[in-house]
Amino acid sequence: MLMLNYVSIDKWCKAVKADDLLKYLIGSWKIPALASHYDFINRFLHDGPTMDELFPPQKYSKKVREKLKKDEKWENCTDEDCRSLTQKYWDSAECDSSRVTLIMEKLFREVVVMPSVETGIIDTSGALILNGDGTAWAVHSDAFGHRVIELEVDDPEALTHRYSAKGAVIGWDSHEAIWYLGYSCCTLSCHNPDLSVDLPACVTLRYASVHDALTTISASADFLDLYPELKPDYMCFDSAMDAYAICEWLRHRDIIPIIDWNKRNAESKCPYAAYEQLNENGVPVCKCGIPMVRDGYDRSKMATKYRCPLRMGRIESCEYAQECSPSPYGRVKKVYDKTNYKLFGPVQYKSEKWKDLYKNRTCTERVNKSLLLDNHLQDLGVRYRSKCFFFLVIASMNICLRAWEKCGRSAG
Repeated sequence: MLMLNYVSIDKWCKAVKADDLLKYLIGSWKIPALASHYDFINRFLHDGPTMDELFPPQKYSKKVREKLKKDEKWENCTDEDCRSLTQKYWDSAECDSSRVTLIMEKLFREVVVMPSVETGIIDTSGALILNGDGTAWAVHSDAFGHRVIELEVDDPEALTHRYSAKGAVIGWDSHEAIWYLGYSCCTLSCHNPDLSVDLPACVTLRYASVHDALTTISASADFLDLYPELKPDYMCFDSAMDAYAICEWLRHRDIIPIIDWNKRNAESKCPYAAYEQLNENGVPVCKCGIPMVRDGYDRSKMATKYRCPLRMGRIESCEYAQECSPSPYGRVKKVYDKTNYKLFGPVQYKSEKWKDLYKNRTCTERVNKSLLLDNHLQDLGVRYRSKCFFFLVIASMNICLRAWEKCGRSAG
């Protein structure tokens, strides 16, 4: 349906009934009616939405919020919020096993993700890099609802309005710079540079008012719960996920976070000032004032090792040579990751390796764009969260199928 650019189930049913080829491909000459399609989705996701419930007229109304700048994030999340959620998933992904989306998540795993791993399209032979990003999904519904009961006196608490998207909430779309009614879609994707393909590995749908940092934590926990055999070595996120609790949690799960710093955070403006003998780049400084030389990473102790610049040949002489260390090896300084998991680790922020890894993150932006535009999710008429998630998974499958087709043509 989505691959043939149909965004209306009603129009799709009519098109199938009039096309013998589509009937043959579907495997039935008797096409179910429109209501049967919706009933199938409701039964499949164990969800039965109803339009009988009424709400007050101010259900979606909000105080006039200041319009943010383009590409500016809605700062409605604190470090404590991130810490509280990461503590929930500290040792394992304690996901809600009764959530209605779990069956679709498992189907997505078995139908496209694991076959992609087995065929090598998702390459696990080396370091597995997982990239995450969120995107806004606006639903086509009136945020102010429809009055179905008339009262002689306006009562803001009276149940008088019906909403066609009662599960949706209002959020901020930083790309379009508008407030919207809908959901937030978070995608974790893999990029295969040899095959030039981008594949979604995990998709989740959250409320639009939830900050990207919290959405990403939940999506990452879902992935680790669904794919215990696919442990990513690196996870790349943009500055919206710049929270110490996220870095600490990922390092606890033996995953190296590659996260851009949010320049609006005060700690990002002068992050190393609180640490003695470290320069503005976080490198220990010798007594002579020359930065020490990085000499590898000790994974067993989770520490970066630095050596004397004289012994490493960076300077010809030093008046503190005998005082620092008379041995030929020179003085050694170790900076332990546990000092600050955001600042210290095996991949230094803005280093060449960091930049190479961070380039992979754009694959998720391409996947999100393909979901909303190429697969026409933005044009769908569905409004309920369960139905939106159903088509989100179907669209993600389409992306994987196109990647398989591309790889098949390349191999041929």
